[in-house]
Amino acid sequence: MMGVILFPDMRCNVKKILAISASSHELSINRSLLEVATSDIKGVAVDSLDMRYILLPLYNEDNQRVLGFPERLSGIKSTIREYDGYLIATPEHNGLMPAAFKNLLDWLARACKNEVALFGNKPVLIMSTSRDKSGGATNLNIMEKVLPLHGAKVIGSYSLGGYYDAFKDGKLNVSDQVALDTELSRFLRVVSPHATSGVRPQPFSKKPVFEFKNLI
Repeated sequence: MMGVILFPDMRCNVKKILAISASSHELSINRSLLEVATSDIKGVAVDSLDMRYILLPLYNEDNQRVLGFPERLSGIKSTIREYDGYLIATPEHNGLMPAAFKNLLDWLARACKNEVALFGNKPVLIMSTSRDKSGGATNLNIMEKVLPLHGAKVIGSYSLGGYYDAFKDGKLNVSDQVALDTELSRFLRVVSPHATSGVRPQPFSKKPVFEFKNLI
């Protein structure tokens, strides 16, 4: 299942960004980082896709041959392709992206076989945060190499180590906020000349950061 929330009120002739939370964890700090990143984007529409709502069997050729493609996969593929750019926030699991997100990419890669690759050579900004100082940097380096195989034009990456130390009094510290806004601005300029971002400091919430409704 897919969840989407619409930030702007007017959607006609506006470029669209899909913010993807690659974590299935209910209280994901990477989902919280994604909320911070999208909190003050203007000039483009921002929707969100959350891995908590996407349950797929483990990909292998036998499953594809016997079971075929999962019923909702076609809708997910066509929906993702509607966007003009992508923000992907992902935790690092033992140096790699989460297994559920990798599994989604595996299914989509097969569904896109003999077609234009999933992301259609459109701009992608990847980001990650962690409780320790690593900030998911190992996985981000790997994703910079993996995502172009799926048609992503990786514009940049943002790593935030020590998530809980980076937030003081409910606000992201100035240096990390500037670094995030710099990466976002570079990404947004590629998506649309009308897009801007001045990241507003946001508190970490222990509640889910997005409210979702089913799209497909």
